Amino acid sequence: MTQKTVLDGIRVVCFGMGGAAPLATATLGDFGAEIFKIEPRTGDWSRTTPGLGTREFNRNKKGIAIDLKHPEGIALAKRMIATADVVMESFRPGVMTRLGLGYKAVREVNPRIVYCSVSAYGQTGPWKERPGVDGIIQAVSGMMSVLGRDGDTPEDEPLKISFPAVDMTGGLLAVQGIMMALFARERHGIGQHVDVSLLEGALVIQKSSLTRYLSSRKLQPKTGSRAPYATPNEAYRTQDGYIMLAAYTTDRWKALCHHVLGRPGLETDPRFQSRPTRQEHHGELKAIIEEILVTRTSAEWLGLCERHDLMCAPINSYREVVGLEQIKARKAIESIAFPDGRTMETVAPVPRLSETPGAIRSPYPSQIGEHTREILLAVGLTEDEIAKLDADGVIGVQK
Repeated sequence: MTQKTVLDGIRVVCFGMGGAAPLATATLGDFGAEIFKIEPRTGDWSRTTPGLGTREFNRNKKGIAIDLKHPEGIALAKRMIATADVVMESFRPGVMTRLGLGYKAVREVNPRIVYCSVSAYGQTGPWKERPGVDGIIQAVSGMMSVLGRDGDTPEDEPLKISFPAVDMTGGLLAVQGIMMALFARERHGIGQHVDVSLLEGALVIQKSSLTRYLSSRKLQPKTGSRAPYATPNEAYRTQDGYIMLAAYTTDRWKALCHHVLGRPGLETDPRFQSRPTRQEHHGELKAIIEEILVTRTSAEWLGLCERHDLMCAPINSYREVVGLEQIKARKAIESIAFPDGRTMETVAPVPRLSETPGAIRSPYPSQIGEHTREILLAVGLTEDEIAKLDADGVIGVQK
């Protein structure tokens, strides 16, 4: 029996390149949508970017190569859009309109279309045409201002999150917006434009710290691994490394003092008796905790903490992460097989749905225009029409 999927029958035409839009459409593909990925005849620029982002973010897609600078290429894109449920694009605002593929033009071709745009700053406002990538948005959104070691100085180099947190957040928000728009279409019979701003997505993932600023108008200090709202909750040095430990609730703070550190007096010490006072004296408390923890190994402390239901963890590298029994038990990392026999490990579809789970059904289109012929036949072109478009340089077809 064939496994049911959430998005079976949903067709997506994706013009997006890079990270955010491809992640969004790959996620839709994980849950059954048919994804037509349009790229130039020379290929998506991410194909030449070091790393495996193109493969990871373009699984479960069919690739078609079209020259969108050619009038026949635009006509072809519109023909595909007429059969689609969703259009995804990630150009600067205005680019798709100038091509004749903006929301208003597309809506005339397909009034029920859900049209999603991902851009650095959004489709409106004075900054709408500014370029921006993940690192730029990390800077302008304030994200980099809160990263750094506890007590760092102005001479310390600014830090950014090394993986594209802004792009990934933008991609997931795009999925959320598309799914809500599809739900609205189902209920109300309307299509709409989903406008995803990477800057606004960066604010969303900073809600906890940004809200503290909005309520106090006070800039928060950099805190390294320490949570700015509760102590103990940070990385502590042990005899052979560090562990992450969180014991700030009343019962866990008591357990830490009595059963782990062997210092029951800390619980009632005026400096540490309550959350606010512990925050005020966090430096003194950290020094006391580490003075004790450096006497034993990380493994010993982790075992003791777990026995007393304290939240704790080793500071894992990716080498340890991929070997975790929990990751293996839930098959959170899967292997994709390519037609030529190569394999690639990849993160499994999430979230987990009990009745209509996601699945990796196909690897990314490794060849530019790998599915051009298949896609064009699916939208009603004939073999002769495809051959002429190929001869005229409008499309790229893998022979």
